[in-house]
Amino acid sequence: MRWDKTLPQTNPTPNNVVYDNSCFDAGMKPPNVTLDNMCIIDLEQSREDASQIKRLIQMHHDKEISLRVVAASASELKQDRSTHPQHLDEFKQRLSLIGLSDVEILPTLARSDFSFSGYCVSSGRWLDELEKEIQTVLFGENEVEFGDFCRKYRYDEKAKEWDDEWVRRKCDALTLWSHIWYGGDIFVTRDDNFFRQTKKQKLIELGAGKIMRPAEAVKMLDC
Repeated sequence: MRWDKTLPQTNPTPNNVVYDNSCFDAGMKPPNVTLDNMCIIDLEQSREDASQIKRLIQMHHDKEISLRVVAASASELKQDRSTHPQHLDEFKQRLSLIGLSDVEILPTLARSDFSFSGYCVSSGRWLDELEKEIQTVLFGENEVEFGDFCRKYRYDEKAKEWDDEWVRRKCDALTLWSHIWYGGDIFVTRDDNFFRQTKKQKLIELGAGKIMRPAEAVKMLDC
């Protein structure tokens, strides 16, 4: 199922245009490009892809693209790898330090431990269905809630050792949810899970547009 403007929803809807050309036409609106949490980490730690992501930031400043991040990224582990942000202001500060202070922060679904006031939307039939579809493609059936996740892998729900893995998985799903729901054209990540042969096309069919690594996105857009 592809999520488009024909669905009865009240929130901003996905852009159902799939771009096949190598470059975007000058007369079109700047494409919406969403960075996942790995891109943010790459910038913070000056990893290999950081230079490519910085090129995307420059394109954003030049109004060639509209760069966005997702509020769900704020729920993932901080650089100390042991704590999670308690307030979105911590996330905004991180963004400011890596040159992303002026990018749009997309809201996500209101989910306990994953959402922040002012940057989330209430659940609804179509919103929840899209989340479930994405999570199923990325991680398989019966893994939408934490209890499902624990039962599937026979983990103790009361044990904290699996929390970080659950947060990572749920944030991946919610990040792509926001990208699709808010009209994303290009989803930028280096997470191999999004590129698996059995998954990428299904995510595109849900409305993800193009799913690209940073260097691929720069190559396509820098023309």
